Amino acid sequence: MLERTQRAVLVIAAALVASSGCRTSDQAKSAGGDPPAELAESDIAAIRAVDSAFAAAASAGNVDGVIAVYANNAALLPPNLPPQKGRAAIKSFWGGFLSAYTVRFELGSDALEGRGDLAYNMGHYRFTAVPKAKSDPGVADEGKFLEILKKQPDGSWKYLVDMYSSNLAPQH
Repeated sequence: MLERTQRAVLVIAAALVASSGCRTSDQAKSAGGDPPAELAESDIAAIRAVDSAFAAAASAGNVDGVIAVYANNAALLPPNLPPQKGRAAIKSFWGGFLSAYTVRFELGSDALEGRGDLAYNMGHYRFTAVPKAKSDPGVADEGKFLEILKKQPDGSWKYLVDMYSSNLAPQH
């Protein structure tokens, strides 16, 4: 059941991204303009730097540094939990995790594309989390992520949607 639900979510997300891109191109063409340009190398480097900043801040236990990579209206879509919408909810999520664990994150990008002020980054992650309270079990995970990023008015890129899921089988 969960696998079917996950497939449905991916199909819907892909359709939304595809229709969003088509709408943008159609709007630009109908207005007499060119479609948005592909990402410049500087934008690609800036997007990769966002992932590096996230991993460094999380690994340092710096919740404010983690939150800094999210847009004000961002959504974090963690597995098995409701969406965390807005920076306050995202800060509460990551703050709780980082206060309970000392973590080490590794992120790698597998596909990064975009047009204009929107981009997506699909990749893989690995992390370990050592509990700060000795009674809690440790956590190790590896999986995949999908991020939608938006270029901000100051030229920086921030996560608009951040979704991840484990490759490991659930433990019972």
